Amino acid sequence: MTEAYHEPARSPQWPIRPGHDLPPLPLAMKPVVAAKAIGVSPRTLWSLTKRGEVPHARIGRSVVYPTAAILAWLDRLAANPPVKRPDDAGQEGGAA
Repeated sequence: MTEAYHEPARSPQWPIRPGHDLPPLPLAMKPVVAAKAIGVSPRTLWSLTKRGEVPHARIGRSVVYPTAAILAWLDRLAANPPVKRPDDAGQEGGAA
């Protein structure tokens, strides 16, 4: 009987499943990689970038997302979730 050999992935595979070793993280991520890593579309990430809501750096004409800053940003978002407003879709307690 021969066991199947699986070559290790050359780039991080997202999402990482619990119980699996995390791949080494790059110092900074390109937009498509950063969007995939945080679970949003590249278009959403670009909108957040233009509004200055997500940490990023410009190197010449390129935009990169420093991994440590993205992780800290996500931690801040998780610690302070947005407050749901009554005027949001699916209003709570509205008149019947």
